Amino acid sequence: LPVALFLASKYGSDFEGALLANANLGGHSTSRGAVLGAIMGARVGASGISQHLKSGLAGFEQKMYEIDGVVQSVLNSLK
Repeated sequence: LPVALFLASKYGSDFEGALLANANLGGHSTSRGAVLGAIMGARVGASGISQHLKSGLAGFEQKMYEIDGVVQSVLNSLK
């Protein structure tokens, strides 16, 4: 976790740079990458992630639709 936090701090809003640096570190890069991806994704949002990274994901549009639904449900419950 400390390395994921360090990379998130170092790379600011550079989503791809942070994940690439993480992969190049080796070790437990997959578990660290999951945490780092969540942090960076929350920071930059879907629009801050390069299209070429998203286009290879199976069912990306459907997943975004479902995530939006969950977010809206949470926001509505807070009203």
